[in-house]
Amino acid sequence: MHEKYTVEERCLKILEDNGGVVADKSRTILLEDVALENLRAPLEFLSKNWRDPLTPALMSLSCEAVGGRPERTYEAALAMSLMNLSVYLWDDIIDKASIKLFKPTLFGKFGEGVALMVGGLATAKAFSILNQMEEGRTKLQTVTELFWELWTKVAQAETIDLKLRTQKNLTSRDKLQKIMTEAADVETCLKIGAIIGNGSDEEACHLGRYGRCVGIILELRKDFQVSVNLTLELSKKIRTGAVPYFVLWAREHSEKIYRKLDDATSENTFEQDYIKEIVDAMLEKKSLDTAVRIIKRFTKKGVEELIGLERNSATQTLQSFIEDQLILFIRSLSKFKGD
Repeated sequence: MHEKYTVEERCLKILEDNGGVVADKSRTILLEDVALENLRAPLEFLSKNWRDPLTPALMSLSCEAVGGRPERTYEAALAMSLMNLSVYLWDDIIDKASIKLFKPTLFGKFGEGVALMVGGLATAKAFSILNQMEEGRTKLQTVTELFWELWTKVAQAETIDLKLRTQKNLTSRDKLQKIMTEAADVETCLKIGAIIGNGSDEEACHLGRYGRCVGIILELRKDFQVSVNLTLELSKKIRTGAVPYFVLWAREHSEKIYRKLDDATSENTFEQDYIKEIVDAMLEKKSLDTAVRIIKRFTKKGVEELIGLERNSATQTLQSFIEDQLILFIRSLSKFKGD
């Protein structure tokens, strides 16, 4: 990538150049279906408020990394994006998230029933698109099986998480395991790209593990934003038992935070001053250093997986992308360090 771009611009360019076309299609494909006219309002809302360039970009680059033609990933990437949309909508229902990142969710604006229906339609459309892939029967079967394996992992992770929430005994280790499971969507995305590109089993495994590292890093970055209450969701997360990883880690290393979280849960005390005290106490326990250390570890692992592949422009871009996530995360911490 050219040096004239900032890190943020470089990441956005990678996503748009390699996944922008599919991202635009995935946000409108249900809206364009005349049979869904009765759902026009919620589908228009989604088309304006949801977009996923990450999935198609990484699948395209994975295919290119093994010598394949990236345009052949179009149908699979579109299907994967729609599957991600389903999970995105159903997660909001599970978390009862009516607002996310300062905007209403589909669940918050149109209700649970509509969110369930649209999520189901997105999944059905995804498998319909998969059947249109112009690939051999064996390859199509492999890709379909990977989709199903992903769904079983997501369902298993959500089931375990819901059980732990009700028991009020969620640990940081449990949460990290869930985050690692949730990263399976990015792992699957890279594997499918390699398969479509006729990569070897070894190449698909390398790229899959790279994808898992990217997915974990992205999830941890989101988790940290919630943990320091940048998204103003922390009080609700505590109330519902969906405590973020870094808060759980700090609770296990601080009696003060343990007591505050216990008081907040039992007394239902969620004033902003109280939440600020929890965040301040968490930052005192070197949570920033822990976050950087963990993300550095997965960045290193991801880069190591790429070493096993032939060096080309696609693998170079993949390496740049994962390394940039670490840079962006470290820069975002400056305000908390007082730099």
